[in-house]
Amino acid sequence: MTRLTEHVQLEVPRFPQVVRRPEQRNDIVGVGGAEPRLKVCVLAACPFPANHGTPGSIRELVEATAERGHEVHVVTYHIGESLPLRNVHLHRIPDWTREKTIVVGPTRNRPLYDFQMIFTAMKTIRRHRLDLIHAHGYEAALVAACCRPFVRVPVLYSAHNAMGDELASYDFFRSKKMAKALAWVLDRTVPRIGDRCIPHSANLQEFLHARGLSERTDPVLNFGVDFERMPVGDRQRLRAECRLTDEPVILYSGVVDQFQRLDLLLESMVHVLSRFPRAKLLVLTNVPNGKGDAALHQQAKALGIEGSLVMMSPQSLEQGLKVISICDVAVVPRPKAPGFPIKLLNYMAAKRACVMFASSCSRLSHGEHVWLAADDTPESLGGAMVRVLKDETLRNRIAEGGHQFVVARHDRRVAAAQLCDSYTRMLRSTRRWDKIAARPAAGIGSLIGRNESAAIREIALETELNAYA
Repeated sequence: MTRLTEHVQLEVPRFPQVVRRPEQRNDIVGVGGAEPRLKVCVLAACPFPANHGTPGSIRELVEATAERGHEVHVVTYHIGESLPLRNVHLHRIPDWTREKTIVVGPTRNRPLYDFQMIFTAMKTIRRHRLDLIHAHGYEAALVAACCRPFVRVPVLYSAHNAMGDELASYDFFRSKKMAKALAWVLDRTVPRIGDRCIPHSANLQEFLHARGLSERTDPVLNFGVDFERMPVGDRQRLRAECRLTDEPVILYSGVVDQFQRLDLLLESMVHVLSRFPRAKLLVLTNVPNGKGDAALHQQAKALGIEGSLVMMSPQSLEQGLKVISICDVAVVPRPKAPGFPIKLLNYMAAKRACVMFASSCSRLSHGEHVWLAADDTPESLGGAMVRVLKDETLRNRIAEGGHQFVVARHDRRVAAAQLCDSYTRMLRSTRRWDKIAARPAAGIGSLIGRNESAAIREIALETELNAYA
């Protein structure tokens, strides 16, 4: 165990920080300025709204964009949770299958839903005379490609993930070779659909650059949350409700599909329990997955740690966010994650000490914002969790550091300001720009104060310059 502890204390390489001074840019309209009122078609090829990952990040972005005074229309599946969606127009495809269950990943019906989205999107764009398409993810980009010849509006592609490490992990494909071949094709073609590409992490920015898309790739757009509406839980009361006392609690929150690698997390718990026998692994599942739940219980039983596994399904988004506060350490167990996980954003917003693999790190500093496991192994992850659990000072330091990191860089108003700047710069090269620019201002000044607007502009520029910091 001593050798393991020494191993995970190795310094993790950090990207050099860019320190050049931002150039004066007089052509930017929209970052804290009087941008014209835009009319945006957002494609969300998934159940929406929903309390997990990509749908959650889209919800924050569209609400924040609408708060800036823009007209936002979301075209999506007929499936979604009963979550509030403020000031956004929602357009669902017809319900031809009567399917109501939210499933993460490919299903036999999703190609049909994507096909339906083409016609719903074209109808929405024409009826409301929308300015652009913002396609979130691979399926939405394919829908946008089918719409573009008929509606003639530019497409902004949002890179949430890469398919190379994800598609083959779903049980949908009988042949893993076929899944990997399809992922290879998708990774090399779909991002090219966008007139502009916007990555949501430094890892995805590298992914787009590696495919020759540097010139059409915008700076990293951080996912954002509404910190003013983040619920705060009563730690002691919630622990009592979960039948927990003072034992160390390690938390994972999210879906339990195979690509999230909870198998590594369970194996790492064997190492944690050798040092902290009373520790509990609390898994918060936000999307029902009976098969995934059964697999976790079966693996925990095989490892002899079934009594240390606690699984919960929060009844609401607010409850789920509150429960995060009861843990001592929050974990992202997926190695080589291409994006910035929403679960990590929620952990940090709740001021929890976070542990993850160094291969998934995106602009986070080891020992300052998170504690990183150097190798993509259960032993390394378990050693990292032990290191944080046994040192309360370290735990508090990275919890506070991570919280300050997301507050400074992941406020959804900052994200919306940067996104609207990307919209505006893409539209400036179109024939319709003169008519768009002649519209009344979006009314941003009535929504945020002048000092706050200046702060958003400063943070947005810092984000652009320090994409790899």
